[in-house]
Amino acid sequence: MTLWSILPTELVLSNVDSPPPLYEEIQCNHIKLIVEKISPTQCKVSRLLTTDPQDYLHPEIQPGKILTYKPIL
Repeated sequence: MTLWSILPTELVLSNVDSPPPLYEEIQCNHIKLIVEKISPTQCKVSRLLTTDPQDYLHPEIQPGKILTYKPIL
């Protein structure tokens, strides 16, 4: 594979060795969310998995928000 870029190689390949983020599907107020785990009790909202346009208007579950949760076994 050939990579053509005007950026320095060190900058382009800087994240190659870092592990990929851990994503998880959770349900918050009957809305499915894809979240990125930050710590055992915190996660950051990445996506909403819903077809209801009203669900996207809730500011507490917008992408980028940090949620604190307690996993239920």
